[in-house]
Amino acid sequence: MNKLIKVNLKLMLHRIDTLICLVGALFFAFYVIVSDYLTGELNWFTMFSGPVMLVICFSAVGGFFTNRDYTQNTIRNKLSVGHKRIDIYLANQISQIIFFCVTIMLYLAVSCILTAAFIGTKDAVALDILGNTAVCLLAYIALSALTTFISMTIQSAAGGILPLFIMYPLLMFSVLVEELDIKWVKTVSEFIPVCQLTKLCAPDQLACRHIIYSIIFTLFFVMTGAVIFRKSDLK
Repeated sequence: MNKLIKVNLKLMLHRIDTLICLVGALFFAFYVIVSDYLTGELNWFTMFSGPVMLVICFSAVGGFFTNRDYTQNTIRNKLSVGHKRIDIYLANQISQIIFFCVTIMLYLAVSCILTAAFIGTKDAVALDILGNTAVCLLAYIALSALTTFISMTIQSAAGGILPLFIMYPLLMFSVLVEELDIKWVKTVSEFIPVCQLTKLCAPDQLACRHIIYSIIFTLFFVMTGAVIFRKSDLK
């Protein structure tokens, strides 16, 4: 499995779309922080307004990357040289986690540096910032699991684009929840990683709960996806 992960990461570094995501995340961090500074609205939670938008791009790029096993028929080559299906699935999942987390960490690091340079660290509450960062990272890992699940269980080019079409409705749902005062809807939204990301522009008072939900979300899609992939007939 280690060899599969190394190959995946090497391929990612040579793909124009993943490189655009890396560079784009850095420029987006600069844009978010500077624009809020110029309007006088910059604070230490401004940087958390970006991840909910970036994850839509990451899921699209990640979905296309993983789905290439079907579109380029490389999955049969991996099986023919002796790789197990579970190793192929987990290698793709781990590669997605690395891609999602490294990119968002670069975004957050640049955002922190710029925020400190513009307004200083006097109002920075380390515990609140670390709590929001942990929620953000676990939500990203959960969404990477959803991306891998879709792109590995749908054996066609549609598996590459579907993560994008799923993330956008989830974002719209998270916005709708804020307008509705329905208890069960809000309870459901707490479990959805995209909805968690929309609430990070202030200290997350339910950080521990959101982290646990994201772990459950991740385990469910990783285990379910691995089982489906092991039992599927390759076209």
